[in-house]
Amino acid sequence: MGDVTAALPTGTRDVLPVEAAELGEIEGALCDAFASFGYRRVATPALELAGVLDRAQEGGLGAAYRLFDERGRVLALRPDLTVPAARLIATRMADHPGPVRVSYVASAFRPPTPGRAEAAEQRLAGVELVGADGPAADAEAIAVLAAGLGATGLSGFRVGLGSVELTGAVLGALALSEEAEARLRAALRARDHVTWREAASAAGVGGDAARVLAALPGMRGGAEVLEWVSAAVPDAAPAAERLRHTLELLDRHGGRDAVVIDLGVMRDWPYYSGVVIEAYAPDVGAPVAMGGRYDGLAARFGRPRPAVGVAIALEALHRGLAAQRADAEGLHDGVVLVGGMDDAVEAARATREAGIPVVALPRGSEEAEALAAAERWRFVARPDGAGYAVHDVARDERFTCQRLAEGLASRAA
Repeated sequence: MGDVTAALPTGTRDVLPVEAAELGEIEGALCDAFASFGYRRVATPALELAGVLDRAQEGGLGAAYRLFDERGRVLALRPDLTVPAARLIATRMADHPGPVRVSYVASAFRPPTPGRAEAAEQRLAGVELVGADGPAADAEAIAVLAAGLGATGLSGFRVGLGSVELTGAVLGALALSEEAEARLRAALRARDHVTWREAASAAGVGGDAARVLAALPGMRGGAEVLEWVSAAVPDAAPAAERLRHTLELLDRHGGRDAVVIDLGVMRDWPYYSGVVIEAYAPDVGAPVAMGGRYDGLAARFGRPRPAVGVAIALEALHRGLAAQRADAEGLHDGVVLVGGMDDAVEAARATREAGIPVVALPRGSEEAEALAAAERWRFVARPDGAGYAVHDVARDERFTCQRLAEGLASRAA
């Protein structure tokens, strides 16, 4: 038997000082962003009565760490934060006039799948909006998520929106056999597109509806995706309209650019009932955030209320930020200058004389960003009125300056 004096349980790890400090900074930035929308922080115990958690989900709690208390009751380490938050709001905040906005930073515990390198403990920061329904509430939850990720300095993230409601409406409208629908749902949960296409082909559906069914988990884009689904499967139009309205409201929140409709997004918790949310960061293989609408959950604790929430996986977010810093550190302090071959020749010369390399492109070039990414240049600049519009790729910031050489020198110093 090996030495166990320093061993850790499967799926757990120590966090050393530098990473702990960085995680603390991330948590602080997220909490400040949550508070700016009126979300107040709460805390729930790591241990819950297993029977309470069982009540929250069809089919029971499932995989969890269980133990017994001194009275012989079965306890469980919370496998997520949504159910404890829903319990707290339904019981301790039952008289709150609503909507209730709470936030949290805490750990969830879930046994790793055998044979997979999964974490048994996951540190999460999230928000729950309870007592508000409709696209306005969904859009707020997504806007809070985008604001939180942006506050940490993460750039290039994307938020994918799926819909349990829309997927259910499509499947329900096609009069599928019970066996065919069960096979499709299992394939979607597993994100097994091959099995989905095989099951869709065998379902006996024809016309445009068959094409929508076959393509459903791979559909990504904007409002045009929802229009196609609505036209092919009219019964799904109300659910598609809800998502479309959510996109419109996100435009007004200012978070639309990071959001894409992705009908392959599904969560593995059965309580989700409407929009489902996942966020991704460049160079991170797992979602950095997940969540959605769960209107039926509060009723299981005696107080029916619509609800939507989202949780950010802090360690995944930290990996994304670390990769971003590594990318930025590898950038050259030079500029790709649109117009540097014709309209802005003098500016290109002055910038080179200031010691900053200039890669010149002709006026109107649309390849500046692609060239900067391919050759690892830090800045992209274009003439803008009497000055220049500059994108600082390292900081993902945009600014204007009257004299290009001076503006870049102050940043590159």
